[in-house]
Amino acid sequence: MSVDTPPPSDHAARLPRRVALVGTGLIGTSLGLALRRVSQIERVTGYDADAQRLAVAHERGALDAAASTAEEAARGADLVVLAVPASAVGRAAASVASALPEGAILTDVASVKRRVVEQLQDAAPAGVHVIGGHPMAGSHESGPEHGSAELFVGATYLLTPTTYTAPAAYQRLHALAGAIGARPLAVHPARHDLLVAVVSHLPQLAATTLMNLATERAQREHAGLLLLAAGGFRDATRVAASDPDLWLEICAENREAITAVLDDYAERIRELRESLAHEDSTALRQVLEQAHAGRRGLPSKEVSRRPMVELVVPIADRPGTLSEVTTTVGAVGVNIEDMGIEHAAEGGRGALRLAVSGTEEAHRARDAITARGYEVVERRL
Repeated sequence: MSVDTPPPSDHAARLPRRVALVGTGLIGTSLGLALRRVSQIERVTGYDADAQRLAVAHERGALDAAASTAEEAARGADLVVLAVPASAVGRAAASVASALPEGAILTDVASVKRRVVEQLQDAAPAGVHVIGGHPMAGSHESGPEHGSAELFVGATYLLTPTTYTAPAAYQRLHALAGAIGARPLAVHPARHDLLVAVVSHLPQLAATTLMNLATERAQREHAGLLLLAAGGFRDATRVAASDPDLWLEICAENREAITAVLDDYAERIRELRESLAHEDSTALRQVLEQAHAGRRGLPSKEVSRRPMVELVVPIADRPGTLSEVTTTVGAVGVNIEDMGIEHAAEGGRGALRLAVSGTEEAHRARDAITARGYEVVERRL
């Protein structure tokens, strides 16, 4: 499946024109490949401390130019993406800070957010907009040679606005995520870390544990055990092949949230064991049926063909309004497909226009926003 450049629209002008990528691993290279398909992007410049990785990304067409330093890559960019591990974000942000022009957006792709966003805010000079980012896309493979422009198609792209986030800057990054085929979703930085502990970090550790259990049993009991591994086992353990160094870092960065989720998971495993040990088929059936229904109800990555609904939210021009509205919508599981901001001529107030796919989803978003004390006007597009 290919990502076509979106047709020109009245929103196209807000896309960043010049992008700098600091880090050209799997995600950085994939971003470069995807961004260079977007006609409004004029130039993508990249830098990586690993000269070989940088060369591969450049040769594969992910970059228009390769810079010799991070500062050089960032100079004059409208958007700087730090595609480096969470532990390196602070250093990377400091290395580009002096080159960031006023009005530029500084973002990242790390899988943890609370501490990372704080580091970005500390490093960014006045006039530079900080918005944390986390594309929920990846592979157990790593490196620029595995990068793909298709990586983000249909994937959720988490954005973490704060009370300091300028609406126009958020609008531009939101639009860019959509332009590469992703579905942007706003979430508060601290809540982000709790959510990804469940849907990303726990699955990695569960797959790791299952793989180690099977490997050790094969060594102790029967060498042919792993020959029996069919689709279910392979699907459940696929991410166990991921880079151990990457996951050591993620576990360290999000230790508290992962530990809490592991405790919950361990309790559920204990309850499952008790149901089996006591031949409680009723309890076991309930667990299996609940999981069956939950799995079948997972949102699809396919592009929605449902009707588009616009929600118009009059807002005051005060810090935190955009963050409150967008994260409120994200908290009820609704993607904002597109958004616009209108400023009133007299100043001080404006309107936030949110496009949502699906009538039911629009009603859920409307009710959540209304519960926050905002007025919402709804209309079909």
